Amino acid sequence: MTGNTSFFAKQLSGSKRKEIAMQALRHDQEITQIAKTNQVSRNFIYAQKSKALQGIDTIFGAAKDSDVLFYLPITKGWIVGFVLCLLLHCRGCYRGIAKTLDDAFDINISIATIHNIVQTASKAAQIQNTQQDLSGIAIASHDELFHNNKPILTGVDNRSLYCHLLSKEDKRDGDTWAINLLDLQKQNFDPDRVIADDGSGLHAGHDMVLSDTPCDADHFHVIKDLVEMLRYFKNKLKSSITRRIYFENKLLSKNPDSYVEQLSMAKKEEEEMQHLVLNISILVSWMWHDVLNKAGANITIRQELFDFILTELESLARLHPHRIQSVCTKLKNQRDSLLAFVNVLEGKFVAIAEQHQCSLAIVWDICKLQRCEYYSDNYFIRSEPIFLQLSEETFEAIEDAVIKALDSTECTSCMVENLNSRVSPYLFIRKISDQNHLDLLRFYFNHTPFLRSGRARRVNKTPAELLTGKAHANWLELLGHSRFKQAA
Repeated sequence: MTGNTSFFAKQLSGSKRKEIAMQALRHDQEITQIAKTNQVSRNFIYAQKSKALQGIDTIFGAAKDSDVLFYLPITKGWIVGFVLCLLLHCRGCYRGIAKTLDDAFDINISIATIHNIVQTASKAAQIQNTQQDLSGIAIASHDELFHNNKPILTGVDNRSLYCHLLSKEDKRDGDTWAINLLDLQKQNFDPDRVIADDGSGLHAGHDMVLSDTPCDADHFHVIKDLVEMLRYFKNKLKSSITRRIYFENKLLSKNPDSYVEQLSMAKKEEEEMQHLVLNISILVSWMWHDVLNKAGANITIRQELFDFILTELESLARLHPHRIQSVCTKLKNQRDSLLAFVNVLEGKFVAIAEQHQCSLAIVWDICKLQRCEYYSDNYFIRSEPIFLQLSEETFEAIEDAVIKALDSTECTSCMVENLNSRVSPYLFIRKISDQNHLDLLRFYFNHTPFLRSGRARRVNKTPAELLTGKAHANWLELLGHSRFKQAA
C-alpha cells in the first residue's frame, strides 16, 4: 500500500496538490478520508497542508529586518539614474548625494562626477525641451523670479501647466523678453491670450513679438495689493485703539491734564482709521467679488462699478494717500486690461445665445446665477424668472455651456506663480544656478506626473501628456537611462 500511495503522490500535478492542501485547511473531511479519496498517505496530506501554511506565513507574515527582499544590480547606469532621482525628487545638493551613496551603498563618488552627470542629463533634457511642439498652448502666463539678484523669465500653459519658458538672464528688459519669445515661436508658440503682471519689460517684449496677441492684466497681483492695503489699515486701526486706551489710562494718573490733548488726537486718529477701514473693506469686496469675479454682470455694468470704486478710493487717498494712491494708479492704468476677460466671455456667450436661440441677456443672467450656491434658496429665487422664459431642458443646456465657458476662461497668472514656488526650493540650496540646471528642471517638471490636483483630469498625468494628449515614457527613460525592475 505504501508503494502504491507513493506512486500516486508522485503523479499528482501542482494544481492537484494545491487542491488537496485546501481541502485539509478547510477541514471539510477527515485527513484519512482525503488520503483515501486521492490514494495517497496521510503523511503526504500533512506535508501539503504544512507547505500551504508556510506560503501563507510568507505572504502575510512581517518580514524581519535581516530578510533579503531583493537584490540590486548596481551598474554605472543605475548610479547615474539614482543621482538624478536624488537631485530632482529629493532636491538634494551635490555633497548630500555623495554622502548618501557613501553611507547607503559604500560607493565613493566625487562632486565633479555628480556635476558631470547633471551636465550630461541637462544636455539631453535641452534637446527634449527644444523639440516639443508648443502649438497646443492657448493661454499662457508669463512672469519673473529672481535668484541672486538675477532674473529668471518663466512661462507656463494655464491648462496643462506645461512650462515652456525657464530662462536665466542678466536683464528683464523688453529686448530680453523679445528674444525669448522669438525662440519660442520657432516651436510654434502662438497663444490666443497671454496673462501677466504689469512688468514693463515683459509687456515691451510682448508688444515687439506678439503684437496681435492680447496681453491681459493678471488679477492675482491686483487682488493681492488690495488685500494688503486693507490689512495695513486694519493694523493701523488696532494700533490707534491701543493708543487711545493707553491715554485713557493715563488720565487716571496724578497729572491727567497733560494727556488730554494726546487723548483727543488718539480718538481722532481712531475715528479716521475706522472710516477708512469700513469704506476700504466694502470697496475691496466689491472689486474682488463683483467686478473681477468671472461669474457676474456684463462689461457695461462692471465698468461702471469699477469707475465708481476707483473714484471712492481716490477720495479716500486724499485723506490718507499712503498705500491707497499707488493702488489707485495701478487700477486706473490697468482698467481695460483687467476687464479683458469679460470680452472673452461675451464672445462665448454670444455663440451660446445663437445656438439656443435666446437673448444674450438671459445668458448673462445665468452667468450671474453661478454666484449662488447650487440648490440654495438664493439660487431658486434668482433662477425662477429665467425658468419662466425657457424650458427646463434649454435652461440646463445653457447653464452647462455657461459653466464650461467660465471654466475655460482664465483671468489670473496663478499657474506661473505656482511654477515659481516649485522652482524656488531648487534654487535655494544652490549659490549658483546655471541655465543647464534650469533646462533639466524644466524637463523634469514637464514629464513628472501630478500626484494630486484640484482637477481630476490632471491626476497621474504629466504636463507634456496634458499638452499633447499623448503618453510618453518615464522621464529617466527619456533621458536615455534604464529603470530597475524587480523580478516577477
